[in-house]
Amino acid sequence: MPVSLRSSHAWDWTVLAAAASLVLVGALAMCSAASAVNPQLGLRHATWIALGVALSFGVARLSPPRWMDAAGVVYGLTLSALALVLVAGAVRLGAARWLSVFGLSIQPSEFMKLGTIALLARYLAGQPRPLPARAVRGSLLIAGAPALLIVLQPDLGSASIFGAIWVGMVWIAGASPRTLGGIAASLLALLPIGWHLLHDYQRDRLLVFINPHADPLGAGYTIIQSTIAIGSGRWLGRGWFAGTQNQLSFLPERHSDFLFSVIGEEWGFAGSVAVVALFGWLLARTLRVAGELSDPQGRLFLAGVGAWLGYQVFVNLGMVMGLVPVVGVPLPLMSYGGSSMIAVWTALGLLQSLRRWEVHE
Repeated sequence: MPVSLRSSHAWDWTVLAAAASLVLVGALAMCSAASAVNPQLGLRHATWIALGVALSFGVARLSPPRWMDAAGVVYGLTLSALALVLVAGAVRLGAARWLSVFGLSIQPSEFMKLGTIALLARYLAGQPRPLPARAVRGSLLIAGAPALLIVLQPDLGSASIFGAIWVGMVWIAGASPRTLGGIAASLLALLPIGWHLLHDYQRDRLLVFINPHADPLGAGYTIIQSTIAIGSGRWLGRGWFAGTQNQLSFLPERHSDFLFSVIGEEWGFAGSVAVVALFGWLLARTLRVAGELSDPQGRLFLAGVGAWLGYQVFVNLGMVMGLVPVVGVPLPLMSYGGSSMIAVWTALGLLQSLRRWEVHE
Protein backbone atom coordinates (compact mmCIF):
# COMPACT_ATOMS: atom_id res chain seq x y z
CA MET A 1 0.00 0.00 0.00
CA PRO A 2 1.48 3.42 -0.92
CA VAL A 3 2.65 5.67 1.88
CA SER A 4 2.29 9.45 1.82
CA LEU A 5 3.82 11.97 4.17
CA ARG A 6 2.52 15.28 5.41
CA SER A 7 5.23 17.47 6.87
CA SER A 8 4.17 19.77 9.67
CA HIS A 9 7.71 21.07 10.24
CA ALA A 10 6.60 21.57 13.87
CA TRP A 11 9.11 20.65 16.54
CA ASP A 12 7.82 19.71 19.95
CA TRP A 13 9.65 22.29 22.01
CA THR A 14 8.04 21.01 25.22
CA VAL A 15 9.93 17.72 24.92
CA LEU A 16 13.15 19.57 24.10
CA ALA A 17 12.73 21.92 27.06
CA ALA A 18 12.12 19.07 29.52
CA ALA A 19 15.07 17.03 28.19
CA ALA A 20 17.38 20.06 28.14
CA SER A 21 16.43 20.93 31.72
CA LEU A 22 17.18 17.40 32.91
CA VAL A 23 20.51 17.40 31.10
CA LEU A 24 21.46 20.76 32.65
CA VAL A 25 20.60 19.62 36.17
CA GLY A 26 22.47 16.37 35.58
CA ALA A 27 25.53 18.21 34.28
CA LEU A 28 25.65 20.46 37.35
CA ALA A 29 25.33 17.47 39.67
CA MET A 30 27.95 15.63 37.62
CA CYS A 31 30.44 18.48 38.11
CA SER A 32 30.11 18.07 41.86
CA ALA A 33 30.18 14.25 41.79
CA ALA A 34 33.16 14.13 39.42
CA SER A 35 35.22 16.62 41.41
CA ALA A 36 36.02 13.96 44.00
CA VAL A 37 36.25 11.06 41.51
CA ASN A 38 37.87 12.36 38.34
CA PRO A 39 37.36 15.98 37.18
CA GLN A 40 37.73 14.81 33.57
CA LEU A 41 34.42 12.96 33.85
CA GLY A 42 32.55 16.27 33.73
CA LEU A 43 34.18 17.18 30.41
CA ARG A 44 33.51 13.72 28.97
CA HIS A 45 29.91 13.95 30.13
CA ALA A 46 29.53 17.26 28.29
CA THR A 47 30.99 15.68 25.16
CA TRP A 48 28.46 12.85 25.23
CA ILE A 49 25.65 15.36 25.70
CA ALA A 50 26.81 17.36 22.67
CA LEU A 51 27.03 14.22 20.53
CA GLY A 52 23.62 13.04 21.68
CA VAL A 53 21.94 16.38 20.95
CA ALA A 54 23.58 16.62 17.52
CA LEU A 55 22.45 13.11 16.63
CA SER A 56 18.96 13.86 17.93
CA PHE A 57 18.58 16.85 15.64
CA GLY A 58 19.98 14.83 12.76
CA VAL A 59 17.55 11.91 13.02
CA ALA A 60 14.65 14.30 13.65
CA ARG A 61 14.99 15.47 10.05
CA LEU A 62 14.50 11.95 8.68
CA SER A 63 11.05 10.97 7.43
CA PRO A 64 9.67 8.07 9.51
CA PRO A 65 9.62 5.44 6.73
CA ARG A 66 13.36 5.90 6.22
CA TRP A 67 14.19 4.71 9.71
CA MET A 68 11.16 2.50 10.32
CA ASP A 69 12.16 0.32 7.37
CA ALA A 70 15.57 -0.21 8.97
CA ALA A 71 14.13 -1.69 12.18
CA GLY A 72 15.07 -5.27 11.33
CA VAL A 73 18.62 -4.34 10.35
CA VAL A 74 19.16 -2.27 13.51
CA TYR A 75 17.75 -5.07 15.66
CA GLY A 76 20.00 -7.66 14.02
CA LEU A 77 23.14 -5.55 14.34
CA THR A 78 22.57 -4.64 17.99
CA LEU A 79 21.67 -8.24 18.84
CA SER A 80 24.94 -9.37 17.24
CA ALA A 81 26.82 -6.78 19.29
CA LEU A 82 25.18 -8.13 22.45
CA ALA A 83 26.27 -11.65 21.57
CA LEU A 84 29.80 -10.37 20.94
CA VAL A 85 29.86 -8.84 24.44
CA LEU A 86 29.63 -12.34 25.93
CA VAL A 87 32.85 -13.43 24.24
CA ALA A 88 34.86 -10.21 23.90
CA GLY A 89 33.28 -7.75 26.32
CA ALA A 90 35.17 -5.72 28.92
CA VAL A 91 34.37 -6.85 32.47
CA ARG A 92 33.63 -4.14 35.03
CA LEU A 93 31.91 -4.41 38.38
CA GLY A 94 31.47 -8.14 37.88
CA ALA A 95 29.70 -7.96 34.51
CA ALA A 96 30.71 -7.94 30.84
CA ARG A 97 28.56 -5.13 29.43
CA TRP A 98 30.91 -3.10 27.24
CA LEU A 99 32.70 -3.43 23.93
CA SER A 100 35.88 -1.47 23.30
CA VAL A 101 35.79 0.18 19.86
CA PHE A 102 38.74 2.41 18.90
CA GLY A 103 39.39 3.07 22.57
CA LEU A 104 35.77 3.95 23.36
CA SER A 105 33.60 1.83 25.64
CA ILE A 106 30.20 1.12 24.09
CA GLN A 107 27.33 -0.58 25.92
CA PRO A 108 25.28 -2.39 23.24
CA SER A 109 22.35 -3.01 25.59
CA GLU A 110 21.50 0.70 25.49
CA PHE A 111 21.15 0.71 21.70
CA MET A 112 19.41 -2.66 21.83
CA LYS A 113 16.51 -0.94 23.58
CA LEU A 114 15.93 1.25 20.54
CA GLY A 115 16.35 -1.67 18.14
CA THR A 116 13.86 -3.79 20.10
CA ILE A 117 11.28 -0.99 20.32
CA ALA A 118 11.55 -0.29 16.60
CA LEU A 119 11.13 -3.94 15.58
CA LEU A 120 8.31 -4.56 18.07
CA ALA A 121 6.48 -1.49 16.74
CA ARG A 122 6.82 -2.73 13.18
CA TYR A 123 5.71 -6.27 14.09
CA LEU A 124 2.79 -5.32 16.34
CA ALA A 125 1.46 -2.63 13.99
CA GLY A 126 0.76 -5.33 11.41
CA GLN A 127 -1.25 -7.54 13.79
CA PRO A 128 -5.05 -7.58 14.21
CA ARG A 129 -6.80 -6.33 17.31
CA PRO A 130 -7.37 -7.79 19.80
CA LEU A 131 -3.83 -9.10 19.65
CA PRO A 132 -3.89 -12.88 19.03
CA ALA A 133 -1.89 -15.24 21.26
CA ARG A 134 0.54 -16.11 18.43
CA ALA A 135 1.41 -12.42 18.04
CA VAL A 136 1.97 -12.11 21.78
CA ARG A 137 4.35 -15.07 21.64
CA GLY A 138 6.15 -13.63 18.60
CA SER A 139 6.59 -10.26 20.30
CA LEU A 140 7.83 -11.99 23.44
CA LEU A 141 10.51 -13.70 21.37
CA ILE A 142 11.63 -10.35 19.91
CA ALA A 143 11.99 -8.79 23.37
CA GLY A 144 13.16 -11.97 25.10
CA ALA A 145 16.17 -12.71 22.90
CA PRO A 146 18.13 -9.56 23.86
CA ALA A 147 16.92 -9.82 27.46
CA LEU A 148 18.38 -13.33 27.72
CA LEU A 149 21.75 -12.21 26.35
CA ILE A 150 21.81 -9.36 28.87
CA VAL A 151 20.94 -11.72 31.74
CA LEU A 152 23.99 -13.77 30.76
CA GLN A 153 26.34 -10.75 31.11
CA PRO A 154 24.96 -10.77 33.95
CA ASP A 155 22.81 -7.60 34.15
CA LEU A 156 19.35 -8.24 35.54
CA GLY A 157 18.50 -4.55 35.84
CA SER A 158 18.92 -3.82 32.14
CA ALA A 159 17.23 -7.10 31.19
CA SER A 160 14.14 -6.16 33.19
CA ILE A 161 13.78 -2.98 31.09
CA PHE A 162 13.03 -5.14 28.06
CA GLY A 163 10.23 -6.75 30.03
CA ALA A 164 8.75 -3.34 30.78
CA ILE A 165 9.05 -2.31 27.12
CA TRP A 166 7.31 -5.51 26.00
CA VAL A 167 4.44 -5.19 28.49
CA GLY A 168 3.83 -1.55 27.58
CA MET A 169 3.83 -2.18 23.85
CA VAL A 170 1.69 -5.33 23.75
CA TRP A 171 -0.80 -3.66 26.08
CA ILE A 172 -1.16 -0.72 23.68
CA ALA A 173 -1.27 -3.15 20.74
CA GLY A 174 -4.35 -4.83 22.23
CA ALA A 175 -3.19 -7.87 24.22
CA SER A 176 -5.91 -9.15 26.51
CA PRO A 177 -5.45 -8.90 30.29
CA ARG A 178 -6.07 -12.66 30.45
CA THR A 179 -3.10 -13.39 28.19
CA LEU A 180 -0.81 -11.04 30.09
CA GLY A 181 -2.03 -12.44 33.40
CA GLY A 182 -1.22 -15.96 32.29
CA ILE A 183 2.31 -14.98 31.32
CA ALA A 184 2.78 -13.17 34.64
CA ALA A 185 1.59 -16.24 36.56
CA SER A 186 4.04 -18.43 34.63
CA LEU A 187 6.91 -16.11 35.47
CA LEU A 188 5.95 -16.07 39.15
CA ALA A 189 5.93 -19.87 39.17
CA LEU A 190 9.53 -19.83 37.85
CA LEU A 191 10.83 -17.47 40.57
CA PRO A 192 12.08 -20.27 42.88
CA ILE A 193 14.15 -21.67 39.99
CA GLY A 194 15.39 -18.20 39.11
CA TRP A 195 16.61 -17.65 42.66
CA HIS A 196 19.01 -20.59 42.37
CA LEU A 197 20.31 -19.32 39.02
CA LEU A 198 21.35 -15.96 40.47
CA HIS A 199 24.97 -15.16 41.23
CA ASP A 200 25.91 -14.82 44.92
CA TYR A 201 26.23 -11.01 44.72
CA GLN A 202 22.78 -10.78 43.11
CA ARG A 203 21.19 -12.78 45.91
CA ASP A 204 23.03 -10.59 48.44
CA ARG A 205 21.55 -7.46 46.84
CA LEU A 206 18.04 -8.84 47.18
CA LEU A 207 18.60 -9.85 50.79
CA VAL A 208 20.09 -6.51 51.85
CA PHE A 209 17.16 -4.74 50.22
CA ILE A 210 15.06 -6.18 53.04
CA ASN A 211 17.64 -5.28 55.70
CA PRO A 212 20.64 -3.22 54.48
CA HIS A 213 22.16 -3.23 57.97
CA ALA A 214 22.57 -7.01 57.82
CA ASP A 215 25.78 -6.29 55.87
CA PRO A 216 26.49 -2.57 56.42
CA LEU A 217 30.08 -2.65 55.14
CA GLY A 218 29.41 -5.01 52.23
CA ALA A 219 26.31 -5.47 50.09
CA GLY A 220 24.30 -2.96 52.13
CA TYR A 221 26.92 -0.20 52.13
CA THR A 222 25.85 1.64 48.98
CA ILE A 223 22.17 1.86 49.82
CA ILE A 224 22.91 2.95 53.39
CA GLN A 225 25.18 5.76 52.18
CA SER A 226 22.65 6.76 49.52
CA THR A 227 19.77 7.11 51.96
CA ILE A 228 22.01 9.04 54.37
CA ALA A 229 22.94 11.44 51.55
CA ILE A 230 19.35 12.03 50.46
CA GLY A 231 18.10 12.41 54.04
CA SER A 232 20.85 14.86 55.00
CA GLY A 233 19.76 17.22 52.19
CA ARG A 234 16.53 18.02 54.04
CA TRP A 235 14.40 20.70 52.35
CA LEU A 236 16.87 22.84 50.40
CA GLY A 237 20.08 20.81 50.47
CA ARG A 238 23.59 21.40 51.72
CA GLY A 239 24.58 23.39 48.67
CA TRP A 240 26.40 22.73 45.40
CA PHE A 241 29.79 21.03 46.04
CA ALA A 242 28.91 20.93 49.76
CA GLY A 243 27.52 17.42 50.17
CA THR A 244 29.65 15.50 52.66
CA GLN A 245 28.64 12.00 51.49
CA ASN A 246 29.59 13.03 47.98
CA GLN A 247 32.69 15.16 48.52
CA LEU A 248 34.18 12.88 51.18
CA SER A 249 33.71 9.84 48.92
CA PHE A 250 31.35 7.91 51.18
CA LEU A 251 28.87 7.45 48.34
CA PRO A 252 29.93 4.90 45.66
CA GLU A 253 28.99 5.26 41.97
CA ARG A 254 27.78 8.80 42.62
CA HIS A 255 28.58 9.95 39.08
CA SER A 256 26.54 7.16 37.46
CA ASP A 257 23.76 5.09 39.03
CA PHE A 258 23.60 7.14 42.24
CA LEU A 259 23.72 10.65 40.81
CA PHE A 260 20.24 11.35 42.19
CA SER A 261 21.67 10.85 45.69
CA VAL A 262 24.02 13.77 45.02
CA ILE A 263 21.06 15.89 43.91
CA GLY A 264 19.12 14.95 47.03
CA GLU A 265 22.04 15.80 49.30
CA GLU A 266 23.11 19.07 47.69
CA TRP A 267 19.74 20.42 46.47
CA GLY A 268 17.45 18.81 49.01
CA PHE A 269 13.80 17.84 48.75
CA ALA A 270 13.03 20.82 46.52
CA GLY A 271 15.66 19.85 43.94
CA SER A 272 14.63 16.18 44.03
CA VAL A 273 10.97 17.02 43.44
CA ALA A 274 11.96 19.31 40.56
CA VAL A 275 13.81 16.43 38.88
CA VAL A 276 10.85 14.07 39.34
CA ALA A 277 8.51 16.73 37.93
CA LEU A 278 10.73 17.20 34.87
CA PHE A 279 10.71 13.48 34.17
CA GLY A 280 6.94 13.42 34.61
CA TRP A 281 6.67 16.32 32.17
CA LEU A 282 8.86 14.55 29.61
CA LEU A 283 7.01 11.23 29.87
CA ALA A 284 3.58 12.84 29.78
CA ARG A 285 4.46 14.75 26.64
CA THR A 286 5.95 11.65 24.99
CA LEU A 287 2.69 9.77 25.53
CA ARG A 288 0.70 12.80 24.42
CA VAL A 289 2.58 12.90 21.12
CA ALA A 290 1.98 9.16 20.74
CA GLY A 291 -1.75 9.70 21.16
CA GLU A 292 -1.77 12.43 18.50
CA LEU A 293 -0.23 10.23 15.79
CA SER A 294 -2.41 8.58 13.16
CA ASP A 295 0.19 5.93 12.28
CA PRO A 296 -0.06 2.82 14.54
CA GLN A 297 3.63 2.01 14.13
CA GLY A 298 4.61 5.47 15.34
CA ARG A 299 2.21 5.25 18.28
CA LEU A 300 3.62 1.89 19.30
CA PHE A 301 7.19 3.15 18.96
CA LEU A 302 6.56 6.08 21.31
CA ALA A 303 4.66 3.82 23.71
CA GLY A 304 7.79 1.68 23.88
CA VAL A 305 10.00 4.73 24.46
CA GLY A 306 7.66 5.88 27.23
CA ALA A 307 7.69 2.44 28.87
CA TRP A 308 11.49 2.30 28.65
CA LEU A 309 12.16 5.73 30.14
CA GLY A 310 9.35 5.58 32.69
CA TYR A 311 10.40 2.19 34.04
CA GLN A 312 14.09 3.09 34.11
CA VAL A 313 13.44 6.33 35.99
CA PHE A 314 11.21 4.49 38.47
CA VAL A 315 13.82 1.79 39.12
CA ASN A 316 16.73 4.22 39.48
CA LEU A 317 14.90 6.55 41.86
CA GLY A 318 13.52 3.63 43.85
CA MET A 319 16.98 2.07 44.01
CA VAL A 320 18.75 5.12 45.41
CA MET A 321 15.98 5.66 47.99
CA GLY A 322 16.00 2.03 49.12
CA LEU A 323 12.53 1.28 47.72
CA VAL A 324 13.68 -1.34 45.20
CA PRO A 325 16.78 -3.59 45.15
CA VAL A 326 20.03 -2.18 43.75
CA VAL A 327 20.14 -3.38 40.15
CA GLY A 328 22.51 -0.89 38.53
CA VAL A 329 20.55 1.11 35.95
CA PRO A 330 21.43 4.74 35.13
CA LEU A 331 19.12 7.74 35.39
CA PRO A 332 18.27 8.71 31.78
CA LEU A 333 19.73 12.01 30.52
CA MET A 334 21.52 12.59 33.82
CA SER A 335 23.85 9.75 34.83
CA TYR A 336 27.33 9.46 33.33
CA GLY A 337 27.45 7.13 30.35
CA GLY A 338 27.89 7.86 26.67
CA SER A 339 25.85 4.93 25.30
CA SER A 340 22.85 5.76 27.48
CA MET A 341 22.99 9.47 26.69
CA ILE A 342 23.20 8.94 22.93
CA ALA A 343 20.47 6.25 22.91
CA VAL A 344 17.99 8.43 24.82
CA TRP A 345 18.67 11.52 22.69
CA THR A 346 18.27 9.40 19.56
CA ALA A 347 14.87 8.22 20.82
CA LEU A 348 13.83 11.83 21.42
CA GLY A 349 15.02 12.75 17.93
CA LEU A 350 12.87 9.98 16.45
CA LEU A 351 9.94 11.34 18.46
CA GLN A 352 10.48 14.68 16.71
CA SER A 353 10.61 12.87 13.37
CA LEU A 354 7.22 11.31 14.04
CA ARG A 355 5.88 14.64 15.27
CA ARG A 356 7.07 16.54 12.22
CA TRP A 357 5.91 14.01 9.65
CA GLU A 358 2.50 12.37 9.60
CA VAL A 359 2.45 9.00 7.85
CA HIS A 360 -0.64 8.07 5.85
CA GLU A 361 -1.32 4.82 4.04
